[in-house]
Amino acid sequence: MNLIGYARCSTTKQDTEAQLDALSQQGCDQIFSEYISGAAPYAERVELQKAIAACSQGDVLVVPKLDRLGRSMDDCVSRVAELLDAGIHVKTLDDRVDTKGLGKMAKLVVGILAAAAEIERDLILERTDEGRRRAMDAGVKFGRKRSWTAEQAETVREFRAQQLSYGAIAKKLNISTSKVRRILAAN
Repeated sequence: MNLIGYARCSTTKQDTEAQLDALSQQGCDQIFSEYISGAAPYAERVELQKAIAACSQGDVLVVPKLDRLGRSMDDCVSRVAELLDAGIHVKTLDDRVDTKGLGKMAKLVVGILAAAAEIERDLILERTDEGRRRAMDAGVKFGRKRSWTAEQAETVREFRAQQLSYGAIAKKLNISTSKVRRILAAN
């Protein structure tokens, strides 16, 4: 029985190091990792495919959390079902899933856990969206801060009042025409 590890982060701004360390400490013989969205189709998840291909009957695929295998409940459950049908067990480092020893109950347990994880993820998104709406209602501005000064904005408005074109204004102030348009649209 071999332990095959798989780690995934959605963006390169996140770090797989903690996942890789945990998989190493678990005793994984081989570890595969990638930076790709969990929403990406299975066909694009090359390292996950390699990790699964490295597993033989009786091996264990170790993942930090069940959601590393798929984004939706259906995706996770079907992936685990395929692995179980091939005689490959699945274990998560958060100790929520360990199909070894569950027998025929493994698919049921994984389905319930995947459903709970999906509901939890949806609730987090709802709370985040609600918080963002409240903040916006309270006047909090989101997004990038303006990259021009009040003086630049005044000068752009003066030049435009003189009937100068966007390009001419941009050239005189050494800024882009799109910045000229943003300044005029903001005021």
